[in-house]
Amino acid sequence: MTVQNRALSRRWFDEIWNERRTDTIEEFLGPESVGHLPGGDMTGAEPFKQLHAEFLAAFPDLKVEVEGTISDGDDVVVRWRAAGTHDGDGLGFEATHQSVSFGGITWFRIKDGKFVEGWDSWNQEALAQRLREGSDEQRELALKVRQGMAARIRAVREDRFGEHGGPELARRLNLPARTWYNYENGLTVPAEVLLQFIELTGVHPTWLLSGEGPMYQEGRKEQMCS
Repeated sequence: MTVQNRALSRRWFDEIWNERRTDTIEEFLGPESVGHLPGGDMTGAEPFKQLHAEFLAAFPDLKVEVEGTISDGDDVVVRWRAAGTHDGDGLGFEATHQSVSFGGITWFRIKDGKFVEGWDSWNQEALAQRLREGSDEQRELALKVRQGMAARIRAVREDRFGEHGGPELARRLNLPARTWYNYENGLTVPAEVLLQFIELTGVHPTWLLSGEGPMYQEGRKEQMCS
């Protein structure tokens, strides 16, 4: 039975995902089959069919590779990797046309040739974050913006507090020094911290955001941070 269950698990990925044979979904799932997915539980074939359709609408060329299986009685654990191009609107995002790859583990419990219960484990939030960032061009532009901001806040810090003044500035902002240096290296600065930094240093907001115009607000250039 263990051999048959492993073969059934492979068929799930080959036929349902890679061959798009949605007509066989009910061969694998019964009315009481329960799937525990990152987004919540679902019971029966119909909710899975909807999820399956939405995922393939978002990633029309999706392919899933089974990298390994382990079985014990009625349980089969499958390690897999999926890859595709986000060429369709779906999953709550407009098409970004970027290629993605993500891996995960699915644990099946099988009785009488059907999946009675299954657990999916993969980083759904990481995929959502990648799609939120948009296309490769948009992500590169956002990275350049963050890097430009980081260089400017570092320049202000050095001008106001000296070459090694990061810890002192962090203290005044009530931040760990490591957190501040992360901002100087390109981590997005929270709005409340940015406002405190502007007030403390007198840097001109326009210059800080775009690099254009005067570096400091009028009357603040020679003012000491106190």
